[in-house]
Amino acid sequence: MALWQYTFQVLTRESFESVERELITQDVEFDEERYWLYKPIARTMFSELDRILKKTRSWSTDIDLYGDQESNCFEVVFDPQTDTVLAASFRIDFTTSYEDILRLIMEFCLLNGLIILDENRELVPFNLEEIVSLIKHAPQVKKYNDLQ
Repeated sequence: MALWQYTFQVLTRESFESVERELITQDVEFDEERYWLYKPIARTMFSELDRILKKTRSWSTDIDLYGDQESNCFEVVFDPQTDTVLAASFRIDFTTSYEDILRLIMEFCLLNGLIILDENRELVPFNLEEIVSLIKHAPQVKKYNDLQ
């Protein structure tokens, strides 16, 4: 993650509600794979993201990358043997006009039964103004602005 990006984790609502929530806050390194393995999802579920962020080549053959890794992007980590999702996240480049992309990603998540967690692993409401405010008040925004 670059200093100018804010990262969100994505999980299925079903797994988030079924797998113990306290595991999210207890993990020093968040292991979202256990949530995706609860009910395996084909990676093709995310293919329509190509309409929001163009699919590009990732550094790994086990990651579908939509967008620019150094800017606004959505990453889907998958098991190459089963073609099922192991992790999903997106990064917002707060130095760009990101609101439209964020709104479209939120709509995609909502329509596909997905939830969004912020960098503190807190559930994010599907409210554009609240998420924009969350990003604008993130520590890395202050640090980035201090360096300018």
